[in-house]
Amino acid sequence: MLRSVAPLLCLVLGSTLSLAARPNVLVIVADDCTYNDLPMYGGQNAKTPNLDTLAAEGLIFNHAYLAEAMCQPCRAELYTGLYPMRNGCAWNHSASMPQTLSLPHHLGKLGYRVGLAGKVHVAPRKAFPFENVGGFDKSCVRAPTQPHDLAATAEFMSRDPDQPFCLVVALVEPHVPWVMGDPSQYPTEKLKMPPHLADTPRTRQDFARYLAEITYMDGQVGEILSVLDQANVADNTLVLFTSEQGAQFPGCKWTNWDTGVHTALDARWPGKIAASTRTNAIVQYTDVLPTLIDFAGGKSVQPSLDGSSFGDV
Repeated sequence: MLRSVAPLLCLVLGSTLSLAARPNVLVIVADDCTYNDLPMYGGQNAKTPNLDTLAAEGLIFNHAYLAEAMCQPCRAELYTGLYPMRNGCAWNHSASMPQTLSLPHHLGKLGYRVGLAGKVHVAPRKAFPFENVGGFDKSCVRAPTQPHDLAATAEFMSRDPDQPFCLVVALVEPHVPWVMGDPSQYPTEKLKMPPHLADTPRTRQDFARYLAEITYMDGQVGEILSVLDQANVADNTLVLFTSEQGAQFPGCKWTNWDTGVHTALDARWPGKIAASTRTNAIVQYTDVLPTLIDFAGGKSVQPSLDGSSFGDV
């Protein structure tokens, strides 16, 4: 289905673009999901029909990375375009420096509405002044107390068709506790265990529950993309999906192993990004913000960031 390496149509946007001509941006972030447990990266167990479709419609980055395999530092890196030691968030449950600038600052100056739904896990508010968009659980360490609700997401996407938006939907699956989804879809005796995990009955049981959460997360991705379609803005929206760092299994989260710092990154932009393509370009979270600034028309006023735009890829 996917060609090995193919070019992506290069798009160069000038700062003179009207607001209406600038693309919307939708970033969907999974939580603690090892990249190669996903079928788009060769995973042999997880059922992810929506992510499979998204991958077939866009570009998969074979080599996307983050600086630290920890939730908060990698999210701060993603939103600021700065390495952990530069933005100040170098360990989990810490904070970036108050003077740090992030997505809302940079894209806000270019005329964007910038919102965040779901898990926040970056601080302080001054450094990350996202508009709060409701409907998704903000806590990754509990069983959700109520189902997610897409009404706020739909309102944000369709509020003003003349003003572009950037919306981050940060899901809390498949972060522990693994309580969502249906583990019965994954009989433990039929699982193909990854080579870096000890093959024990307890590991198989936990792995099945984790895979069920991946499938639950995939369902949410499908619902979010349906809302995008219903808002009639999908054709002018760059969609990025990423899986954050690896899962809470040995050799993944908290480590510098490939299964810790290697992340999934898939990009879809109808008419701009060729479908069913892959690239071996090496990119990382610091590069995402500079790329979005490029596409938003701010290339001529690029701030001093650690990352660089991969728009030409």
